[in-house]
Amino acid sequence: MPPDTVFAFAYHQMLVVIAGAVCLFGTWVGMRHFARARATQGTTRYGWLFMASVGTGAALWASTFISILALDPSLNSGFEPFATLVVLIVAVIACLVGFEIGSRHFTLAPELGGLVMGAGILAMHFIAMKSWHIAGTTHWNAYGVVMTFVLGLGLSALAVNRANRPVTRWCRHGAAIVLAFMICAMHYAMTAASTTLPDPSVALPPYLIPAPMLGFAVVAAVLLVMGSGFSTYIIDLRSRTESADRIHQLSFNDTMTGLPNRIAFNERLAFDTAEAHEKAHKLAAFSIDVDGFKDINDVFGHSAGDLLLIEVADRMRRTIGPGEFLARQSGDEFLGLQTSGNHPQDAHGFAGRIAQAFAQPFAVQGQMVTLTASIGFSVFPTDTPERDQLLSNAKLAMHRGKSKQRGSVCMYSHEMDDTARARRALARDLQTAAERGELALHYQLQTSLADGRICGAEALMRWQHPKHGMISPAEFIPLAEETEAIVPMGEWALRTACRDAAEGRIPGTVAVNLSPVQFSRDDLAETIHAILLETGLSPRRLEVEVTESTLMSDQTRGLHILRKLKAMGIAVSMDDFGTGYSSLATLHAFPFDKIKLDQSFVKRLPKDAAAAAIVRTVLALGASLGIPVLAEGIETEAQWQFLANEGCDKGQGYLFARPVALAQLPAAMAAAARFVREDAIELADAPAVAAA
Repeated sequence: MPPDTVFAFAYHQMLVVIAGAVCLFGTWVGMRHFARARATQGTTRYGWLFMASVGTGAALWASTFISILALDPSLNSGFEPFATLVVLIVAVIACLVGFEIGSRHFTLAPELGGLVMGAGILAMHFIAMKSWHIAGTTHWNAYGVVMTFVLGLGLSALAVNRANRPVTRWCRHGAAIVLAFMICAMHYAMTAASTTLPDPSVALPPYLIPAPMLGFAVVAAVLLVMGSGFSTYIIDLRSRTESADRIHQLSFNDTMTGLPNRIAFNERLAFDTAEAHEKAHKLAAFSIDVDGFKDINDVFGHSAGDLLLIEVADRMRRTIGPGEFLARQSGDEFLGLQTSGNHPQDAHGFAGRIAQAFAQPFAVQGQMVTLTASIGFSVFPTDTPERDQLLSNAKLAMHRGKSKQRGSVCMYSHEMDDTARARRALARDLQTAAERGELALHYQLQTSLADGRICGAEALMRWQHPKHGMISPAEFIPLAEETEAIVPMGEWALRTACRDAAEGRIPGTVAVNLSPVQFSRDDLAETIHAILLETGLSPRRLEVEVTESTLMSDQTRGLHILRKLKAMGIAVSMDDFGTGYSSLATLHAFPFDKIKLDQSFVKRLPKDAAAAAIVRTVLALGASLGIPVLAEGIETEAQWQFLANEGCDKGQGYLFARPVALAQLPAAMAAAARFVREDAIELADAPAVAAA
């Protein structure tokens, strides 16, 4: 090989290496800026996108001209000045549009953005080739041109894909490598597609920029741009480090527990999501709720509750390690963060350590108290690419797990959003269910256990949804209370039950449940009084049922309302006795006419010794206070016999009658007549006859 040819070949390879190196370093800086753009919002995001576009576009612009110069470096050549500037503008705009599209979150957004950027790169090469004047003629091969187009579009799409969807922390470096490889591959494709014949007779226009001068100029320009961009990145990294230090200083802002507060958590969340974007890590957010803490406050007082929270926070703090963060939101709610590349496995481990902190009982005023923590978590960006949505997902998962079992760990799933949407739709339908005639009352008969005679009925609300069929009260009653739809629904139930009883279709008294939301209204007594006047029902035939927890929320106000109802002649029953506080002070303070023993104790009779002992205690308590007791959930004659022998006054359950619609109530009464004990009736009437 002649020396001139060897020199030209070596010079050619050196220019290709320079083009690849310029493209690699410049696009690496640009991709770092692109990662910051994806991690921010608003005007800051557009600022980072512009920086990424300028850095990447300048690198592509410089490497394009260097790769063209390398096609035949021995020829005398030059470039048109205006076209050279146009190529730079096209490069920056193509990158800006491509990055903007590629940073979106719809399907195939990265690939589409990459194709747009690839089209811009091809346009750059076309304009640059048109502006390149040589002392000779060039002939092009169609196959090589097609290959150049395929490489430009395909590799650009791959580069933006890797930058936008990193599987590992190295993928964004891979994006810069792909672009550098693309420039080199397109150069060799153009080399294979072109044949240049020197022609000394061709005169170059004098206004052209000489090739060597342009080569040095573009390299110097792009190094300046890349240096500026890299400096910006270093400054931003420094500011983020200072921000992390500031977060550390804010870490101990909760004066009671010594944990970070919600403000510090939000700053840490913003910092960690930006890091996760840039380093292709995953981030898990946790919502932690202490189960049963409200009971501690109510029983032992708020001072004891505060001391308990300090102990809870101290135990959880000892479980966290590197890359983990714990904060207190408010009350008994805590928040957590964990950075890892192995979620959800690591997230389950973190939640397990938090749950283990509650394994040992807590000492509260000399008594040992057992608590649990319900934990929900969501993973970023697997579950959501939105920072603000991450914590909402974690809270949704926590509430979902807590609704099924206290002390559980629940991972967010997209089905939860579907369930939440369905629940919101059900809540909307519930607002107008009474107006559309979808609500109905079913009545369950109540009997005297001594003789089996019917003494009344409890009104139970049912909802027949037009699309979903019969909805369980356990599902729609809590939903109605959350949305306060229970207020008009409760008034409808009271009015309907009173009307049915006044028309003689219900024997004895009719019992209607009052929800805590209804009981919180100041006009409750007046509303019930108006319904009694409207329907003509005697107040002595109406019985309202309230739970103890309803009264405990505001004892003074609750006592005032109950006294109003009692003054009207309405009977008041304590519902679900045994499942809440069941304190003697409540029975002493409030004027109850009846205690309803919860079915959870009755269903275990008579074989369960502990349940039997509790039932005997409640019956003895009722007898000593002169308050009748009604047992719920009687399903067997053995349960009936046990309760009757122990002195229980009344009962209801499937043994006597199931809840039925008003039209089926006569048939239920006829079926329940078989339980009437004539001998017990005669014994009860005998003293009256003797006295006569």
